[in-house]
Amino acid sequence: MDDREAANRLIADHVARLRRRLVAGKDEIDRQRASVDATNEHLTGMRRWIEQTERQLGNERARRDEESTPADD
Repeated sequence: MDDREAANRLIADHVARLRRRLVAGKDEIDRQRASVDATNEHLTGMRRWIEQTERQLGNERARRDEESTPADD
């Protein structure tokens, strides 16, 4: 193998390694996007739960306030 062939082989090997790293990087980005999506779904569910709980607590407070207020008869 002459110098030119050796250089071409080195370049081909380098390009092959870069392609593998690119695929691995794209896979990692996809994994992270899926993780972000799952986190966003979880946070949306938590937000809904908090809003529902706040509504229920507000209703309970209003009910208790009505019960503790003497009637004006």
